[in-house]
Order: sequence, then C-alpha cells, then structure tokens
Amino acid sequence: MGVYASLFYKNEGQILTDLTDPSQFNWITAHAEACKLTVPEVQRCWSRFLMLQPDQKGNVSRAQFCSTANVFGQKLLEQIPCTEKDQITFQSYCNAVSWLSKSPLEAKLRGLYQILTSGTISKEQLRSLMHNLYPREGPQTTDELATLFLNEVDKSNRGYIDEDQFLAWVKTLPQQTLMSVLHFPIIPSNITHLKEQEPSFPSTAVHFKDRSHLCDRQLLQVATEMSSKRRDWRLLANSLGFLEKDCSRLEHEHSEILALLQIWQKMSQEAPLPVLQTALRQSGNADICNEVFSLNF
Repeated sequence: MGVYASLFYKNEGQILTDLTDPSQFNWITAHAEACKLTVPEVQRCWSRFLMLQPDQKGNVSRAQFCSTANVFGQKLLEQIPCTEKDQITFQSYCNAVSWLSKSPLEAKLRGLYQILTSGTISKEQLRSLMHNLYPREGPQTTDELATLFLNEVDKSNRGYIDEDQFLAWVKTLPQQTLMSVLHFPIIPSNITHLKEQEPSFPSTAVHFKDRSHLCDRQLLQVATEMSSKRRDWRLLANSLGFLEKDCSRLEHEHSEILALLQIWQKMSQEAPLPVLQTALRQSGNADICNEVFSLNF
C-alpha cells in the first residue's frame, strides 16, 4: 500500500506538530485546513484519537496505536507513517482517515490488496490468510478454502493471484455489498441524523424546564471531570464561542474551566443544557457529556 500510504504525508509542507499542539486554540482548525477536512470531521477524529491517550503534543506511540489482535487490522494500521520517535501524529491519523473515507472505490481496492502483499498471492499465502480469517478451522478446511478461492479468482490458471485479477474478481461482487463494506464515513450517518434532530424539540417541551435547565452542580461536575481527565478546555471554549483572548484571561483563574462555564452560562441567551451538551461532543468530550447528563431526560 506504499503508493497510497504516501498520501498520508500530504500536508502542503506543513508539519503541524511544529506549529501547534492540543492546548492551542487552532488545534482543530489547523488540522481541518491542512488535511482538507471540515471542522466537524476533525472534531470527530480528535474525539476518537483521544481514546488512545495522546501526549501533550498530540502524538500516540505506534505500539499503542497498533495494538489489535486482528491481523488484517494490524497491517492496515501499520501503513500510517510515524515520526523518527516511532509516534503517530494526529495529522497523519486525519490524513489516513480522510483517504479511507474519500478515495475512489478502485483506489481503496488496490490499497487493500497491497496491504495483503507487495506482489502476487500464492496458494500458501492464501492458506495463511484463511487461517487468520477463520482461526477456529483446521488445516484441511483452510486449505480447501484457499484452493476454492484461488480457482475462483485465477482465471488464467497461473497458480497465483495478481492485483488486476483481484480487482476484476471483486468487481463481480454485488455493488451494494461492495459499497457497504468499503463505506467509511468520518461522521457516521446515525450520528449525523441525531445531530440534525437534536435542536428540534416539540412545542410542549417548553413546559419541562429540566430539559434546558443547567444547575451549578452540573457545571462543577463537568469542570471536575475535564480537569481530572486532563482535557483541553480551550477546545470546549472554542465550541462555546469564546475567543483566544478570552481564554488567555481565564488562564489566571484558579479553576479556569469552572470560570469559563460560569461566564458562558451568564451570557447564554439560548437554552444552556443542549448547547453545552453539543459543545462537549464537538470538543471531544462526549464521554463526559454522557456521564454528567445521562439522567437528564
């Protein structure tokens, strides 16, 4: 997959770890611009990347990033380039996700083939592949599967499969099945649907104050959780509409996160609860949002 993995480096000459880090106000927007993604797409990527517990520069060690028992998944993750210190940058991660999401079908198929091999696939390699796919099956079964697959794809009876043969065979599969398998949205459609539904409440909802009321205890809990989990409060501030100069002033507060939330609540002209919930999700703090507000129905 080398020719395709090289696209993960594309950044128009910008190495973002030299220009910004997760504590900076432009962390999300800089990656959106460099990786040709939308801000919501980068926010989604960052919320997933945070689960790997990146360091202060926003990097994750290759060993931690590639820790999966799935052999094929391991090979796929290994295609993402790393730094000289064997780390995966958030920028490389965004570029890889963008490629998986937006590349043409044929590019995806050729890239996936090259994950399996750099040349042709022999019957012995097929046996190994079938063993990885069906680890509970015995040698006889995996050998039969390898033979069956080779006969199905190798129409020239050469005893091996090359990239063009593989591509031609895959294209004989039902298009709907093929598209569903290779469909890789950065923001899943179910989340997009829920997002679109989120602001729309029935008119009777105005009678239920608990749907929009936000109490001091909840603000304190959000601030405490973000502090204990060492989350970047500037990203939340950005989602709530604060400017960088506002954040600079808040840095001198003893509890800048709580101060931020209290100031925002006083200035808020909308129902604060759904606004804060949305901002938490957009800033990569969906877990905190779910934990604090899970009982607020």
